[in-house]
Amino acid sequence: MKIYLDCFPCFLRQALEAGRIAGADEKTQRTVMDRVMARLLDISEKETPPRIGDMIHDTVRSVTGNSDPYREIKRRHNEQVLAMEEELSGLIDGSSTPLSDALKLAAAGNLIDMGPERRWKGIQEIFRDFTKKDSTYFDDESFVEALDTANTLLYLGDNAGEIVLDKILIGVLLRETDLDITYVVRGGPVINDATMEDARFVGMTDLVKVIDTGVAFPGVVPEASSEEFIEQYTGADLILSKGQGNYESLSDEDGNIFFLLQTKCHVVADKIGCGVGDIVLQSRQGNW
Repeated sequence: MKIYLDCFPCFLRQALEAGRIAGADEKTQRTVMDRVMARLLDISEKETPPRIGDMIHDTVRSVTGNSDPYREIKRRHNEQVLAMEEELSGLIDGSSTPLSDALKLAAAGNLIDMGPERRWKGIQEIFRDFTKKDSTYFDDESFVEALDTANTLLYLGDNAGEIVLDKILIGVLLRETDLDITYVVRGGPVINDATMEDARFVGMTDLVKVIDTGVAFPGVVPEASSEEFIEQYTGADLILSKGQGNYESLSDEDGNIFFLLQTKCHVVADKIGCGVGDIVLQSRQGNW
């Protein structure tokens, strides 16, 4: 997905917010903004939001000297959702449609994102009535059909906190299918995206094989990723791509990809054809 003019205010908001989270004083925040604005002048209109996100947060890390500004936020989100894991797992286990509800839960949790402008105040409110969210763009039937013909699933993770919900969903998939599942995290710190540290912290590494992309983009950029990731990406029977950043990266790529996310900005919502806040489960072959 290419960038749009409406993306630019979000880029600048994100740069300023990241500088503040990194603990920068006002002078250093101004340096961050100046450098980001200068680099935005020269970017191609064909560039993707995750590549611009990489530039922004690389600039923040370089200028502030803080290698992982969101580290404590990620830990707090992981701890908060882990504290709810037993209750949420119980809801899924008691459901008459556990896989569908686990997919909806994972999509609802995609709201735990420090990149877009946030529309939530507390973790608990994110999961309120998650099974009742509009499912117009939630094609779980096609996803189940795709599972029936797949032996391997590559699950592209997104953010810390919501990784716990990915873990619940993967638990259901392991019980209901014979899939060989590999989970993917970022290759380094960027915003509140999940890394190998988060995967270990929440116990994902005890459940399935976990690899990283080899790069710290807030999305998946195959041509820049590690050989290990590319091997898994090109060899997987089915890919479940979680989150808005991964959608922005891969929506124009070929492959047997299902996108699972909650839309958080009107640019992405307009491209999909849904509303902001809708949960989405659609295949790459869908009507994008």
